[in-house]
Amino acid sequence: MTALVPDRDRVSRNPVARHKTAIERYRVSKPIALALADGLVRRGISVFDFGCGKGGDVRYLRSRRIRADGWDPHYRPRGLMVPADVVSLSYVLNVIEDPAERTEALKRAYSLAKSLLVVGVRIDRFEGEEFGDGLLTGNGTFQKIYTQTELREYLEAVLGILPIVAAPGIVYVFKDDEAKASYLAGRAFARRLDYRIDLLTEFAKNSVAKRFVLLATKLGRIPLAEEYRGYNILLETFGPRPRLERLTLHSIDRIAFAGSRESRRSDILTYLAMLRLEGLRPPPLSVLPGSVRQDVKAFWGSYATAIAEADRFLFSLGQPEAVRASAMSTRVGKILPEDLYVHRSAVEELPTLLQVIVFAATRVVGALDYDVAKVSLDGRAVSFLIYRDFDDDPHPSLLRSVRVYLPRATYSIRDYEESQNPPILHRKETLVAPDYPHYSTFRALTAAEEALELLSEPNIGRREEWRQLLQTRRIQLRGHLVLAESTRVTQSCSTKESV
Repeated sequence: MTALVPDRDRVSRNPVARHKTAIERYRVSKPIALALADGLVRRGISVFDFGCGKGGDVRYLRSRRIRADGWDPHYRPRGLMVPADVVSLSYVLNVIEDPAERTEALKRAYSLAKSLLVVGVRIDRFEGEEFGDGLLTGNGTFQKIYTQTELREYLEAVLGILPIVAAPGIVYVFKDDEAKASYLAGRAFARRLDYRIDLLTEFAKNSVAKRFVLLATKLGRIPLAEEYRGYNILLETFGPRPRLERLTLHSIDRIAFAGSRESRRSDILTYLAMLRLEGLRPPPLSVLPGSVRQDVKAFWGSYATAIAEADRFLFSLGQPEAVRASAMSTRVGKILPEDLYVHRSAVEELPTLLQVIVFAATRVVGALDYDVAKVSLDGRAVSFLIYRDFDDDPHPSLLRSVRVYLPRATYSIRDYEESQNPPILHRKETLVAPDYPHYSTFRALTAAEEALELLSEPNIGRREEWRQLLQTRRIQLRGHLVLAESTRVTQSCSTKESV
């Protein structure tokens, strides 16, 4: 069995020399970190790390008082392969050269999982010499690089189960439909804090969260991960970053974060549509949270009626006229001739049909830490746009675009990080909801630039042309403060938001 899986913590995989140099992993792996954030790994849940290397994930989980064990052919060859609630197969399938051994490792890991198999692979691209169905890197490491679609199709072909894409290169394979439906319910209903009064209470009492709120109040914005030592602890305890931000803003404002009737209705329809997209039957109404059962009765009268409406929404995904009409009715976002742009904080304010389209796109690429979603008005594509310093830069430049093609369930990535002249944003307030923390700052900036007739100029969509225009007009930007030498026009913002 020692040939079942190579060592994921070794960098050299030369099939001739087999020279190996070990490197340490000092932090928890991304697949386990995500499973922690999603609440799938927690106290009371056992975890087995298949191909654990030097055991970094095992040690980390044990430090969190989570029952964990692992096996590795090089560092823990005598370790027992024991069944566990959750089995992690992280960055193992990439380094197995023989396709048959790769499939055997996948099947063995899946057989040990009682409830969930978490699979993580590399999906990034790099130069290398072709070897088998993969590449040899410059240091002799074998790497089988997957696309997201290829990974899903491979797992489905081997295991006979359609996995859920959790993030780029990370998928969840649930052993039963009930657990899968429960996870999807968490994704749908935990988006709105009015379904999680218990979470609000827990957040308000948590000492790490209290200090985070104090820092947010001092900064006048949500702190970044590197600005707060306990950030990862908050992610593990309270879920992904968007939820953490909403919890923090709720605590700052001290105002009940209750969704409107339409918001509740939208959540339920989105959840039911998510189930259909994953090929699952809606669970019995009795297993849903009590507040959801009450909403179903109030909004539709019967569960069957709600399910029928969700099916109609799914049918609308293929109707461009329905998608365009839905986009035209939205109260948030910026509509251009072919696309709707909306900040991630406002996606939940979109009409239900558009929310389902965005969810369908995340089903292809998983969870992305994006800034702006760009939804084509025919409903056939969604781009997730990642900008540099969206809040703090008055005109942030585009770093990366992940475009998902929904009919084909494929995606492409365009990287602008090294570009000398990347696209930039204007009129940021049009992308967010009026209650966004920096909305007034963004709006004041746009008003000042409009007064100077800057935004009516052509060819300002890229950084260098914009800089040349400002230089020609003798205008400077200091944060979100506009200084015009010729007219002495200034637009002032609060210091903490414009510096």
